[in-house]
Amino acid sequence: MLKVEFENLGNIKKANIELGNLTIFAGANNSGKTYVNYILYALLDKKYALKSSLYDKYIDEAKENGISKINIIEFLDNNYSKLKSNLEKTFARSLDRFFSAEDGTFKNFKLTLFQDIEDIKNNILNSKISNELRIGKNKVVFEATKEADDTVLTLVMQDTALPNDVYMDFLSDTMFSLLFSELNKNSFLLPAERTGINLFYQELNTYRNSLINNLQKNKINPLEVLKDMMVSKYPQPIADYIEFLNNTSNLKKQKSPLKDLNDALRHKIVKGKYSINRDGSISFLPYKKYFQGNNFQAKIDLHLSSSTVKTFFSLEFYLEHMAQLGSYLIIDEPELNLHPDNQRNIARLIAQMVNRGVNVILSTHSDYIVREFNNLIMLNNDFTQKKELLNKYGYSKNELLNKEKVRAYLIDNGSVTPMEVTNAEGIIATTFDDVVNSLNISSDDIYYSIFEENENE
Repeated sequence: MLKVEFENLGNIKKANIELGNLTIFAGANNSGKTYVNYILYALLDKKYALKSSLYDKYIDEAKENGISKINIIEFLDNNYSKLKSNLEKTFARSLDRFFSAEDGTFKNFKLTLFQDIEDIKNNILNSKISNELRIGKNKVVFEATKEADDTVLTLVMQDTALPNDVYMDFLSDTMFSLLFSELNKNSFLLPAERTGINLFYQELNTYRNSLINNLQKNKINPLEVLKDMMVSKYPQPIADYIEFLNNTSNLKKQKSPLKDLNDALRHKIVKGKYSINRDGSISFLPYKKYFQGNNFQAKIDLHLSSSTVKTFFSLEFYLEHMAQLGSYLIIDEPELNLHPDNQRNIARLIAQMVNRGVNVILSTHSDYIVREFNNLIMLNNDFTQKKELLNKYGYSKNELLNKEKVRAYLIDNGSVTPMEVTNAEGIIATTFDDVVNSLNISSDDIYYSIFEENENE
């Protein structure tokens, strides 16, 4: 799993993070949890270009001879340090644009990536590559192939007329997938702003289209205005989320191997299912009060639904159409708009996703979510009353969590501190315990002060 160190990210001075299959960040408001989620999202979905002059000779050779070969293991031994340094610096330079911040905002940010060279070599040996660069649907102009258990990547160029940058992008992506496979993942981020964006993204599109039409009528060059519009004032994760909503009509043609997990979300949490209309708007179909199977009431527009329903459209859609094994789902505050009982339900759904092969990263303020994860970790032990307790409290075996899959961190006072995870207790989250204990003490103090005064009257 990915291991990184970064310095000077907002008010976080330094952090060492090792991801698990389930990674949890807890902390107070304004501590930097969202910054960490955004950084990990950028790393895991490669939102930055990584070209290198080290690839030039192989492209030139393929252009001249029609074929070129790269021994990946030798290339790794000779060039890994330089490539890793290039990656770290390129990533740091991309952050101002990624966060839509002023130039120089992240000038002191530093990233260090940790990879085991032997793990990289094993991944190279096990990988089978068959990548093609095409013009149109049928014409292959450049291809890269490698068989499993072979260390040689073969490049074949069938057309030399394209600009060198096109070949460079293709070869860079292929090499990246071999040398930095832990970063070559699909990731999907559910931002804390998702409730509002789910409601207003279409209205935003309507205003933009209306603006362009008016500009054309008044003979103002819309391309100049579009340049300003394209420089988004949103951080990249928010812009990506808006793009996702605009593309749901196409994405819904896909089917996810985890779509059966939507049963828990629909029946236990939102109490219905979503529908995407022809115009791209979102509607909700509530279950009837005493439903049998798929027995729904009339659909309602999303803006008329409950706050919980508004929040969970994207998770339901992700499970139905986008979730893939080995990918990453990043959730900022999964407890948004949820009653404590449903916070426990969402924790159990997340555990099922993790056990089915989706890696989940989340930030949370919720004691209920963390404590439910603790129950799932403790119930994963073998003990005499396990079956009885599973039945008594309605847990299923596919919800139980192996502690080895879990990493947890407390973000506080500019530092990111690992929280211990044990079989006996789960996540040792003292941050929540301190608040709960303080609340209990103050409540007892107030209660007994009033009680004693009433007793003395």
